Amino acid sequence: MITVSMDTWRTHLSLSVRDNDRPGLQHNLHRLLTTEVARLDALASRFREDSELSAVNRGAGEWVDVSWRFVTVLTACLDAARATGGLVDPTLGQAIKAAGYDHWARQNTQTDPRRHRGAWRQVGIRPGPSGAQVLIPAGTALDLGSVAKGWLADRLATTVRRAGHDVMANMGGDIRVMASQPWTVWSDPELPGVTASPADLTDAAIATSGIGHRHWEGGHHIIDPRTGAPAVTPWHSVSVVAATAAQANAAATAAVILADDAPTWLDRQGLDARLVSRTHITSTGRWPSEVAA
Repeated sequence: MITVSMDTWRTHLSLSVRDNDRPGLQHNLHRLLTTEVARLDALASRFREDSELSAVNRGAGEWVDVSWRFVTVLTACLDAARATGGLVDPTLGQAIKAAGYDHWARQNTQTDPRRHRGAWRQVGIRPGPSGAQVLIPAGTALDLGSVAKGWLADRLATTVRRAGHDVMANMGGDIRVMASQPWTVWSDPELPGVTASPADLTDAAIATSGIGHRHWEGGHHIIDPRTGAPAVTPWHSVSVVAATAAQANAAATAAVILADDAPTWLDRQGLDARLVSRTHITSTGRWPSEVAA
């Protein structure tokens, strides 16, 4: 197996293939990973003044020129909002800042302390003079965050699979596998006393969302759009298997927000999931049943 990796966005990214080290293969994989990460950063980083997302946020309330590649990422996030009934909302950038995320990320950005609720249904997309145009409501800001990492995992895996390789793309816990034989991946809640759990994937994805990593005194990064504040949840982490990494991430994040209602919602979606709290573990679908941690 060949694996290339990099650390950015305060997380670890890796791209693995089941293959011998053919001449140039490792170099090509590393170039693919770094190039696609750089492209996504230029599209969707809230912390770059020159990103397309920052241009849209500065122009909130007006139509802003963007590339169609940016629209592709934004559409994945709007699809996640639609699939979760608005629980995963890309227009919560102001709420995430107000909750303290930018301070945790060591970014010096202005923060409006008011509560901000989601407005994803009011996002507009249309053709522009030389590309596309996007409109977000005045007073809102985009944060494409975790869904964008899932989108990137799907994009990388699809690209490598087309070249004929079994592949696993792991973008900070958003994992997409495309392989001819099952590939065992692990759901690790990173909680003392709780072991990682395996899942065998062939053409599927697994994503873990939770409050264990991106958290600080008084809050964490998962915002409940119904309140505009960090979600009140019993779940330290939720792992979900779905067809794509973007879909798995959206469902896992929605489950964290849904708190005690999450298992019922996941069952209705027909999703295999593992929900970990500090006192117990539960599962849905075909995920192996587990006992208290």
